[in-house]
Amino acid sequence: MQYINKHRLLALFLVLTLLFTAFLSYAQKIGNDISNSVMRLHIIANSNTETDQSMKLRIRNRVLSETQNIFTNAQSTEETISQARKNISLIRKIAEDEVERMGFDYKVKVTIGRFPFPTKNYGNLTLPAGKYNAVRIELGEAQGKNWWCVLYPPLCFTDGVLSASSDAMTKLENSLSEDEFSLISQKTTPVKVRFKIVEVFQNLF
Repeated sequence: MQYINKHRLLALFLVLTLLFTAFLSYAQKIGNDISNSVMRLHIIANSNTETDQSMKLRIRNRVLSETQNIFTNAQSTEETISQARKNISLIRKIAEDEVERMGFDYKVKVTIGRFPFPTKNYGNLTLPAGKYNAVRIELGEAQGKNWWCVLYPPLCFTDGVLSASSDAMTKLENSLSEDEFSLISQKTTPVKVRFKIVEVFQNLF
């Protein structure tokens, strides 16, 4: 009897291991495909004072307005990343100019890379937590509340409103599989369950 129980435990362990591996593989593939199809803008304020938070939003508005022609015509994440790298000095200059206009001398750090983000809703679109390509602007000590939106596909508006336009959603849909797109754009119960699996495993690894 003890011999049989050991075999049952071993079989259960193997089944659980296979299930875990399958979930992990699914989550990693879906999560990577989604994160690789998006480029974000991320601005971190110096602090949470009213002035520093206002500065963050003013810089947001200027960066979005003055780089609109650079990013809105991009046809892929790779093209958006390339344009961001070519124009990193311009982005830094815009932020530095606004800091100076407000009478401060905060340092401005602009980095293009992959950074961790929490789960975020953009209208009918929900992006799972994970690492995403982003232009990150850090102001001063960068200890304040942050703000972010999506540069590609273009979901950023100059007033800070987040909206999934039909053109932007079409670009995103074309870069993902049908299953991946339904995962982030639909709210049905089965989709929510699969989304949660991706979210949990993205946070674990």
